[in-house]
Amino acid sequence: MILTALAGTGVARAQTTDRIANAAIVAQNCVEGATILPLLGGPDDAPIIPVRVEGHDAAMYVSPLFGHLFVRNAGAIWFIQGPSHPMIAQDQTDAPTETTRVDTLEIGPIVLHDLVAERYDDGPLKSLAGRPIIGIIGRPILQHFRLMLMLDVPHEKLGLLAWRDGPQCAAGPEGLFTRKPAIIDLDQEDRITAFIDNHPVHIRLDPDLVRSALPRETVTETLVSAADLEKDQPVVTKFGTMQRGVRHRFNDLRLGTRDFGPTEFLVLENLFDGALGASFFKHEVALIDFHHGKFLFAPSTSQVSQPDLGLHFDASHEGIATVHDTPREGMNGRPVALGGQLAHHATP
Repeated sequence: MILTALAGTGVARAQTTDRIANAAIVAQNCVEGATILPLLGGPDDAPIIPVRVEGHDAAMYVSPLFGHLFVRNAGAIWFIQGPSHPMIAQDQTDAPTETTRVDTLEIGPIVLHDLVAERYDDGPLKSLAGRPIIGIIGRPILQHFRLMLMLDVPHEKLGLLAWRDGPQCAAGPEGLFTRKPAIIDLDQEDRITAFIDNHPVHIRLDPDLVRSALPRETVTETLVSAADLEKDQPVVTKFGTMQRGVRHRFNDLRLGTRDFGPTEFLVLENLFDGALGASFFKHEVALIDFHHGKFLFAPSTSQVSQPDLGLHFDASHEGIATVHDTPREGMNGRPVALGGQLAHHATP
């Protein structure tokens, strides 16, 4: 398995050729197993992959932001009703779910049994490529089975890798890239530290989110005055609850060794943390190594041929001021926040 990043010219291309040869060696020696799946949506859609659930064809969203496996009933795919409880969404509202179990989840050749999941009630069922979209795969499955998540939106692929630990593989998966990637540490909450206008900001990774976003409180404390935000284009973003905010262009975004220059974020109220969304991931080949606490990414040229379908796990749509926009995939009244950070039970 080789992660194809953007190649340069001249000497850079020669170096890329060397990295391709090295990547093949690293893959052979250090990737114990790999599953590569197609991404079914467009570049701004959430990552959606084909799966089989309880013996039936289906599709599921994938996002490392989510702290649970979430499922919903869909025709012949039915999950038992379990204890109900509120969960705290990232916009600090309660979201009711029920604990259930998934007997069998097949992700390519990977077959998982007897999984604990959270069942949610949703609006109209969405389908893609003839498959009902029945939920989202969050990071716990990846962490439990020590799987690295490769997200290659430019080439419409998602990969799950099992890494072989040993002396010859101690350098980690950097060698899988055809161009030297930037590498950032994940903290204990699986966040990265970004530098926005030279200020450190904790940010989560959420390719389910169309546009990267930041909490207003974080922004006004260290980055931009409230008066300056008032000059920006106002937006209203719906995640079940309505979140008011603005689109703000910051002077500089730095992630590890990469400088992205002026970058636009949504600045929204009532969020726990900021997040990098699809506006970032659609230009990058990214690898998330939860076990070793690393986030690797390198630029790549998009080869996506599919149109955007507006498919997202979150109940999110964005309107400019009072202009109504078509809702995206939603929870219809279920209070889900930015990136659906349903990470823990509410305190009784």
